Amino acid sequence: MSRLVTRTVLVASLLGLVSCANYDGRSMKGENPTDTLDVLVNNDQESEGQEDGFSKFSTTQLDDPLSLLDGEKGEPNLDLDPFQGVGGDSVINLETLSGTIGEVGSYELTFPQVSETASDFAINGAIQSVADRIYLDFATEIADISNEGTVIGVSDLVGEGRIVFNNGYLLSVLFEGSTDWGGAASQQSWTESVMLDLSNGQILTAEDLFQLEISTDWKEVIADRSYGLLAERLGSEMIWDEGLLPIAENFNNMLVTQSGLLVVFDQYQVAAGVAGTPTVIIPWVEIAAIINPQSRIGELVIAGGSLEVN
Repeated sequence: MSRLVTRTVLVASLLGLVSCANYDGRSMKGENPTDTLDVLVNNDQESEGQEDGFSKFSTTQLDDPLSLLDGEKGEPNLDLDPFQGVGGDSVINLETLSGTIGEVGSYELTFPQVSETASDFAINGAIQSVADRIYLDFATEIADISNEGTVIGVSDLVGEGRIVFNNGYLLSVLFEGSTDWGGAASQQSWTESVMLDLSNGQILTAEDLFQLEISTDWKEVIADRSYGLLAERLGSEMIWDEGLLPIAENFNNMLVTQSGLLVVFDQYQVAAGVAGTPTVIIPWVEIAAIINPQSRIGELVIAGGSLEVN
């Protein structure tokens, strides 16, 4: 009983540090490099560059989005777009949540914030809530370690949230980072994600993108395609099948990007820890049969350009 009370007090104390920690409100203005990526599916797009675009290690590397804009851009369809112009002229700034937890931990999380949309407060709150959750998980773990009486050095958490897709209607944000636990021999990689409707700040999940009333289970298709891409990159002998079983919890981090569906796996989920947080991009043309263009995600992508699935 005393152990539970002690842990509760420690966690409460750590949570209280959120308000008094050094919250760095720096705002660095800059162009959002993905605000003109407005085509979800392009049958002519080559998938050869996938391996170069994403690293198999802990930090996902995107190709320079500006290099993808040489082709003709999709035009908004006014008949399909009930929110014409929403988010199209949004400004992207960066903010940083940082501070220390007594003498045992430090954290720094950078994430994007938007302005000049109709739903700034809801959108920014949803993005920051991801950063807050990452911090709270870190603080809780430190509380657990302290409660056990284990003596370790200072633990550090560092990460960032990056926009990987923004067509003015739908926003995909990928959080990646690492935690160095004091006294531990290895670094822990982690990843989180959030996808937002820019018209109202509603959080969307990639599961909403798929047709659910057909015989083909989207989870089986995503699992099969992910296995093939991971095997090409890491080698089939390195893949852990359990992390690719067709169950929803194995595909918590999926985001819409221009070139395909981005699937990010946790460290140790599908391969050894040295692989970090493995990623794959499944080209839209390969999963066109299970996509529901009438879903809210489909509507928002169509509004920003074209949805070519045939």
